[in-house]
Amino acid sequence: MVLSGASTGEYQALVYATVLYALIGVAMGIGVGIGLAVLGMVFKKLSDPRAWSLGFLGVLVPLGLVIARYVVNKVVYAEQGVPMTGNLAILGAFAAIALLTLWLVPIVLTKTPLRMLAEPRGTAAAYSGILTLAAIFSFAPSGEDPAGVLAPENPATDAPGGAPDAVLVVIDTLRSDVLGAYGDEGGLSPNIDKVAAEGVLFEEYITQASWTRASFASLYSSMLPSGHKCILKAENLPDDVVTLAEVMDAHGYATGGLPNNINVTRSFNFQQGFDYFSYQAPSYIAGAAESSAQLSMYNVLRKVRDKVTAGSYTVTDYYQPSEVVLENARGFIEANREKNNRYFLVVHLMEPHDPYFAHPYDGNAVGRAWNPNPDPSEAPRLKELYRNEVKWVDQELGKFFDWMREEGAWDNTLVVLTADHGEEFQEHGGWWHGITLYDEQIHVPLIIKPPGRELAGARVPWQVREIDVAPTIGTFAQAELPPTWQGKDIFDSDAKSTIEQMLNPPPPPVLPEDEDGVADADNDGEAQAEAGPVVTPETLARVAVAEQNFEGNDIQAIRKGGCKYIEANEGNPRGLPTTALFELDGDPTEQKNLAGGDAGRCDPSALQSEMKDTIATSADNEITNDEGEMSCSDCERLMALGYMSDCTGPCGG
Repeated sequence: MVLSGASTGEYQALVYATVLYALIGVAMGIGVGIGLAVLGMVFKKLSDPRAWSLGFLGVLVPLGLVIARYVVNKVVYAEQGVPMTGNLAILGAFAAIALLTLWLVPIVLTKTPLRMLAEPRGTAAAYSGILTLAAIFSFAPSGEDPAGVLAPENPATDAPGGAPDAVLVVIDTLRSDVLGAYGDEGGLSPNIDKVAAEGVLFEEYITQASWTRASFASLYSSMLPSGHKCILKAENLPDDVVTLAEVMDAHGYATGGLPNNINVTRSFNFQQGFDYFSYQAPSYIAGAAESSAQLSMYNVLRKVRDKVTAGSYTVTDYYQPSEVVLENARGFIEANREKNNRYFLVVHLMEPHDPYFAHPYDGNAVGRAWNPNPDPSEAPRLKELYRNEVKWVDQELGKFFDWMREEGAWDNTLVVLTADHGEEFQEHGGWWHGITLYDEQIHVPLIIKPPGRELAGARVPWQVREIDVAPTIGTFAQAELPPTWQGKDIFDSDAKSTIEQMLNPPPPPVLPEDEDGVADADNDGEAQAEAGPVVTPETLARVAVAEQNFEGNDIQAIRKGGCKYIEANEGNPRGLPTTALFELDGDPTEQKNLAGGDAGRCDPSALQSEMKDTIATSADNEITNDEGEMSCSDCERLMALGYMSDCTGPCGG
């Protein structure tokens, strides 16, 4: 676990583990030793090897049971609870291990060179040797930056002539309806609104999942969750997917990523294709480095610190604030502009994600981790905190965008601003995100500023999808798009020409006249039919499918033609209806479930069939899911952001 956790490139954890776990073992060993001494007074005194075996089991079996049950629940039962048969199987396996240990260890301690471990001096000598080796490996200089190369000397190939630089800004948990450009009147987002005025705003943009890891995986891979197989908390982004960063890197771009949420870091294999990939990690305590934060003992120290400082929260304990991340973004852009590199940069900002902090920071915050189910009456207060977070991130983005303009890095740069998912404030009786597919969680902003102010001020009314973003950026970069990608360029020829016509409407057509000099509408219709199918916003709209399997809530949804159909598993923990149908034109907030009644113009059977077929087609590939071993530190960070409710397994030892 120490060596495999977050692929940090440094091994300080070896010394931390050697010292701290030794202290844990000593403490537990003393307790077990006292117990064995009492048993020796009551019953026949045990031989030293037998006592050593029982002490060994007394320390490791409790920890092993906790870890094993956690892993089985996560991997085998998808976090829906281990049934009695599963628990009995785990107990049986450990009983067999215990019997084997009781038989084998006395032999090892009496008939092999390891019998020295039965003596205090032998144990001390062995421990001293391990500590020395750990120190050598921990403090040996690596010579490499674990984040990678900030500005490569020689990109893989020369970027195509005329291809723009590209910056993808993902604001975690940002709803569209809090932005002025999307109709909010609170004045929270003047800087984002300015970008919308200089670019193209998409009114109906739908993500493919409502939690960060699965959504980012779709954003990067242009695949539905069933296609990229990164759906469950235990799953990594598979090596087999072709990511946007890999495509850009292969076409001569210097690629940089500044992830700010543990879900999309090296811990879950999201570094693929990035020359420079620097996790904007939360702050550490007690002099720990990234690798040492994988240790459970570190998290014990952190929890003690949290209890001592309860009620006074610090943003850097959860993520790095926008001003820090954007300063690092400036550094990446400056370094690559100095080398005349074409660059692609992903900037990940976290303010709208809980915990919601007051601004200016005063130590107050509300978070899912310690308040998972606030009283519904708290919705206005929490939403106001959330809105202030949006205002804060907009202010910081404004400074960054102004800097880009001043540096001459704005006009010819493709800027894409979006979100991975939204947030719920009791619209459907719940909070936060990740366990429904209602629009407050998957209908988010998408604003694209093409280079050269092309199409400035356009508002696109037809539906587009998260899986369309990667092909769009790749097309601007003049890259060859992978055949595995399931989305398509948002500005394909039909869409682009329609947007241009929206911005500059052509004069009304002159109708042909009949022999009497009267305009003949019938002949005009015949001429249009001969010219080919008419392109309209309705024909340009793309069918959006979303999927979710989070904390036992297995949900699929399809959004098409102003209708939305949702299916959820029976007995799901959130209590969602197994089927839901909404006519969005008349019910945009999805309050009137038409399933089982008058469906109006929506056809639930057709929607269900298309949804199932799309998911089946997406899943029909050779990509296999990659279930990694979650470290204690990663689990604790997920729990701090509300993605985990229990870390006793990975943090048990």
